[in-house]
Amino acid sequence: MVKRVNVYSHSGMTLIEVMIAMALFSVFIVAFFSSQGQTLFDSTRIKKELFLKDLAELKINEIIVNPPPFKDSLTSASKETKAFEDYPNYTYTIEIKKLTIPDLSKLMNNSESEDSNDDQDAQQADVKQRVLKAFKDNMEKMIWQAQVTVEDKDSGEKYFLNTWLYNNKANINVQAF
Repeated sequence: MVKRVNVYSHSGMTLIEVMIAMALFSVFIVAFFSSQGQTLFDSTRIKKELFLKDLAELKINEIIVNPPPFKDSLTSASKETKAFEDYPNYTYTIEIKKLTIPDLSKLMNNSESEDSNDDQDAQQADVKQRVLKAFKDNMEKMIWQAQVTVEDKDSGEKYFLNTWLYNNKANINVQAF
């Protein structure tokens, strides 16, 4: 009997199988390295943003510890850009504003009927008006807003940080009503 030799033996890999394995491996490698590159880019961006935040917090803390004298002229003269001594590539701008409260008397119910215009209602409305005006005037004297903007000169990235400052030397009029 004659033995036949099988020319197409399945003991090895064909060229098509090798090409498919290489294609799958290359897709995996490209996806892996692109995600690693994106992660590296994000981490450097976050590192820079955290550094800007730290510099802004440093300036805000300096303002809180040593507040400027609160005057009306402070708001116009406060916006000045300076460079950090230790970090010359970074600048900061401090802007201080007075708190402005809108007219709170408009929140009161002014739709009273004509029948209820007696003296007691008029006195209550007058007291409410005086209380709201005293609140508005006193809060505008006591509370100020400080905004620090830190900018990287090289990249132009900016970070803003706001806080409220309390004027403990404000003359508060509690006898206005």
